[in-house]
Amino acid sequence: MGALDKKATNIELKKINRNKVYRAVMERKETSKQELAYLLNLSLPTVAQNLNELMEQGLVLEKGSFQSTGGRKARIISGNPAARAALGLDITRNHINLVLADLDASILRSARRKIAFSAEPGYFEEIREMIRGLVREAEIEPERILGVGVSLPAIIGDDGKTVRHAVLLNYVTDLYEKLASCMEYPYHLINDANAGGFAELCCGGRKETFLYLQLSNTVGGAILLNGKVYLGDSCLGGEFGHTTLVPDGRPCYCGCTGCVDAYCSALVLADAAGGNLESFFDKLRRQDESCKKIWEEYLHYLAIVINNLRVSFDCDVVLGGYVGRYLEPYLGEIRRRAAARCAFQNDGSYLQTSRLGAEASALGAALSYIRAFMNQV
Repeated sequence: MGALDKKATNIELKKINRNKVYRAVMERKETSKQELAYLLNLSLPTVAQNLNELMEQGLVLEKGSFQSTGGRKARIISGNPAARAALGLDITRNHINLVLADLDASILRSARRKIAFSAEPGYFEEIREMIRGLVREAEIEPERILGVGVSLPAIIGDDGKTVRHAVLLNYVTDLYEKLASCMEYPYHLINDANAGGFAELCCGGRKETFLYLQLSNTVGGAILLNGKVYLGDSCLGGEFGHTTLVPDGRPCYCGCTGCVDAYCSALVLADAAGGNLESFFDKLRRQDESCKKIWEEYLHYLAIVINNLRVSFDCDVVLGGYVGRYLEPYLGEIRRRAAARCAFQNDGSYLQTSRLGAEASALGAALSYIRAFMNQV
């Protein structure tokens, strides 16, 4: 091996060690040099050097000392989640959701505005003012913001720029270019269900491989494979909402018939309560007969979808989206129904509900920048 190869190898090793130290500090919240050296099997001088570099960058902090166990007190080392932040923008047909998240994946600020999507300049001006207002409210310096992840109900190319299909956004395919007028930070696009699944991966305490079924005003999904979102050959991976559930059944907004979306979207329930999903579940708890009938049919179809996903992928399934927030009290029943349809097992414990709320897609979009930053430290 030549001198240049050795130099490159040493530089790469230093980067790997620095990243190990940084991630260990962030994960443990409070630790010490001695504990890090033991956990990571690194020498104390190596750990100390990396900590000094991370402190110079403001990424880790010293916060006093641990209680003495008989010798010199160990200094408390902790991460600095506020060192960087990222914005997540979730654009839907009728709403804009915006979040600001720190390096701990905590939402610092959020805003939601009911506004119909439009490709007109005024719409993008609204987005720019929302972003400026949220950053100003959070009192965070713009240079600490890594970027803006933009979540869309659309098929997005793996370049994070190309909109391949956007029925719900009036078939506007030059959104990346149009967003340039309102963006003052780096930005990229991500499918909304993929963003929600990614947020579940980062924050939900999940395995690295699972399926995310987004039950919102449209039905989407994400395939999380070994800690990454699987997009597929044409970026259609996880489009569970447009698999056929009932041949020649109800019309779907995509133009086909019998799609999962036509039977399992949040609108199926919300439309029975004046367009208010929360009101539907309130009425269901009060044993409203019309809501009970609609719920029974919804569960019937949902169980079919869940079982199909389980036997196709053989991994955990997480129910999220707008409906997912309300499903915890009904999880036992849904598990029972799904298991009853499976010839191979009678245990529905593989099925979980999301631990995240309505901001999951916006948060996941922001976390795409957070994860990329933490991987390169």
